[in-house]
Amino acid sequence: MSKRNNSVLLIVILYLLLMGIFSGTRPEIQEFVFFAMLSALVIASSFLIHRHYLKDKNSLKHRLIYIGICFVKIMIFSVAVKELTGVALDHSILALFFIALSIFTLWELLDFSLWEKGVLVLVLITIIGIRGYESAEPSTAYQLYRSELSNVANHEKILDLLVKDYRNDFTPEDFQCLEPYLDPLQEQRFLRFSQLTFLEFEDGQMVMMEVSREDSDNKLRFNNIELLPEEVGSYFRYYPLEIERKADYPQNIIEEDKEFIIETKGAFISHASLYQKMEWYDKLIEVFGEKKAWDEMQYKLEGLHAPEGPMQGMGISDKGYLHFSFCTEWKVDKEVLNEIYIEFRDYAAKNDIPELPVLFKLAD
Repeated sequence: MSKRNNSVLLIVILYLLLMGIFSGTRPEIQEFVFFAMLSALVIASSFLIHRHYLKDKNSLKHRLIYIGICFVKIMIFSVAVKELTGVALDHSILALFFIALSIFTLWELLDFSLWEKGVLVLVLITIIGIRGYESAEPSTAYQLYRSELSNVANHEKILDLLVKDYRNDFTPEDFQCLEPYLDPLQEQRFLRFSQLTFLEFEDGQMVMMEVSREDSDNKLRFNNIELLPEEVGSYFRYYPLEIERKADYPQNIIEEDKEFIIETKGAFISHASLYQKMEWYDKLIEVFGEKKAWDEMQYKLEGLHAPEGPMQGMGISDKGYLHFSFCTEWKVDKEVLNEIYIEFRDYAAKNDIPELPVLFKLAD
């Protein structure tokens, strides 16, 4: 039998093998026809390219170009199969196969020394190792449960796995309730896995989405999607519906600046979303960003402005409070500061700004 006949026979066997493997997935007739046509197209094109382009098998350039063409076709083939039939192929395995094929081609056609061949082997091992390392990282809550929560010894071990802001919410009592369900050999048999996601929006509403994969096509699909009622959403909400404020130094003041702070009055933002902080800042700008407001309050500050008085400046901080700065030589008079605060607080209250936060500091 000639080499050409042998090649045709191998192609037919490969095609039939592909059809057999695919039919084992119990596809519908339409899916089977699509797959058969795509497979025939890929195999036929590969055969023609191999016959008419790869005439010199000892040409490194031709071999690598042929491998590249085959790789592109196979990747397009895998995407088409997934879109048409829902069957997903592992693209990383396909990429790894063609990388290995390219390395072996270099090995065969180039005159490498022993240590250079060792480098090629090391490259292949590194690629395989990186793929194994990446696939080992948990990507779902269930994988994290299986890899990290199994056989945890105590409450502290779980705290190490929690986001810092949520650690105070997980108590030893919570651990005691969960402990029977953390052992993979538990009596309570695991039934199913689904992935819950919560979307928190600017207006405070919470949307819950539950997804899982269907066994038939391994596609991610929704089990449920709904707007959570307030009594449920409040449990999962990270940011409060209203800005939380307290009488304290404003947040994010660096240590070096604290020595310049004379006094703070009012309630500063302690917990709020970025949207809420921006909304609060916009409100301050609306009331105190106009020259009219400062002109109206000017007579209250008579005699305090530099150069006659100690006040060096005033304004609105982008962190959400008013600030007044005084020269370092000024002997602090708490009554003066209190009078300034009362006037601006009352003005703010008339414009729907309660507990106006104000920072008095020395000019640095």
